[in-house]
Amino acid sequence: MPVRPRLPVLAVIILMVGACASPAATTTTPTDAPATPTPTPTAAESDEPTPSVEPSESAKESTEPVSGELDMSLPSNFGSTDLTAGFTPDPFSFDLVSGGPIDVTYLGDDCRGYATAASDYDVTYTAGNQSLLRFYFVADTADTTLVINAPDGSWHCNDDAPGTIDPVIDFSSPASGRYDIWIGSYASGTENSGTLFVTELASNGP
Repeated sequence: MPVRPRLPVLAVIILMVGACASPAATTTTPTDAPATPTPTPTAAESDEPTPSVEPSESAKESTEPVSGELDMSLPSNFGSTDLTAGFTPDPFSFDLVSGGPIDVTYLGDDCRGYATAASDYDVTYTAGNQSLLRFYFVADTADTTLVINAPDGSWHCNDDAPGTIDPVIDFSSPASGRYDIWIGSYASGTENSGTLFVTELASNGP
């Protein structure tokens, strides 16, 4: 019996093996995939809070209102009292300190000295039959000035009363209401201690 040649069969086997091995040989598994770029977060998307910048001390001060004038709406520096016509003891007295940064000459007339924006003391007076309400200030050592805003909104000032260096302001037939009182010093920022007096008697004075 003739023997069939085996060469074609071997060739077919080699071709089949090559066909099966070819995809595996050519298929590669990527080891380094291209990195997906991470978007940079915007200010709105970022979880990190935007740091706030604290204003400087000068900036803070610039935001606060500075009138440069006396202001009756501010609380008084040393307090207040209520007096009714015929009050006793007469004179009423209260110790306080003069001075401040505001030049009161802008008020005109006899207004002089430096005072704070807030009044130093307030007196709410209930009028009666008395014909006089007098305010005066006696400093311990220095010369001082006196400024009063009356219940009708008018300004009254005095530097030296006749015969003295102490300031005195008189109201004839005084009205009921609040009297806002400032004690001025002759130099800005200078403080002078002394005593404020309020009286209805013409015999009382510095």
